[in-house]
Amino acid sequence: MRRGLPPGASSVKGAILGNIPGSDPPAPGPKALIEIDSHDFPFWLVGMVAIIAAMGAAVVINPNYNQAFRNVFPWPLVEDTVADGVVVGKAFVWGRGIFVTLTLTVGSFVIATILGLFIGLGRIAGLSDADQGNRSIIKTAIRNISQLYIEFIRGIPMIVFIFVIAQVLAPDFADLIHMESRAISPVIRLIAALSLFYAAFIAEVFRAGIQSVPRGQVEAGRAVGLSEGAIMRKVVLPQAVRNMLPALGNDLISLMKDTSLASVLAVREITQMARLYTGSTFRFREGFFVLVVIYVTLTLSLSLLLRWYEKRIAIPGR
Repeated sequence: MRRGLPPGASSVKGAILGNIPGSDPPAPGPKALIEIDSHDFPFWLVGMVAIIAAMGAAVVINPNYNQAFRNVFPWPLVEDTVADGVVVGKAFVWGRGIFVTLTLTVGSFVIATILGLFIGLGRIAGLSDADQGNRSIIKTAIRNISQLYIEFIRGIPMIVFIFVIAQVLAPDFADLIHMESRAISPVIRLIAALSLFYAAFIAEVFRAGIQSVPRGQVEAGRAVGLSEGAIMRKVVLPQAVRNMLPALGNDLISLMKDTSLASVLAVREITQMARLYTGSTFRFREGFFVLVVIYVTLTLSLSLLLRWYEKRIAIPGR
């Protein structure tokens, strides 16, 4: 007949050891100072940081990479101001390199977000109510015009759209307001092109985010006497932002990378600076490797910042 294990013994081995006088259960090993979960640990981030660090070391150690970085970024960010061959002061390098890239990115994204909000609202005009008569016709027209704009812009390659805005519509606009075409700088033309182009994509982000808010939230706003505009500002949009943020972040990163197309208009952002440097020195490896790492650093920093903000505004438990 089979006997059961003694009380407190979790296995046969434990039961046998328990019968030996003076035998104690093995002591637990030392606890690791840092416990790493292999499933959640961001090994990709370690790899990205390692690549950036290796390139940074090359910029510091290798004179060729150092020279490439100083010309592409450029570095230092402050340069001497010369008048009649005499240094009269110092000034920031606003007109080329990283400052131009950031100006194009921020300016275009802000304008595209504002335009995208209105186009997105037009995209859903009249879908949630049963208006009759002229008001219904106006909302239907607004909705179809917004849809037309979105589909038209999405069907054009980015670089073609830049050429159309910069080389066709900008001169026509200058003639319309009786000013010289060259008075509209290439930076302004590119910001206009990027803003109008990305407004179509951001409009769809707003449309999807607004429609993701439960219908009951709108009904609750109406129940307490809020107007349609107040419901959109105080109820719908604050909740929709949480849902829209990842997509808006992706559009911001894509827009920043698309500023590299400014080089086709000879705008001296970092891509154009790399082209000028490699064209004059024929050091293509150094120039374009530095350019790659600058873009990777910018996109990684922006991506991590957006992830942190997403977690900060996220609703606990979701």
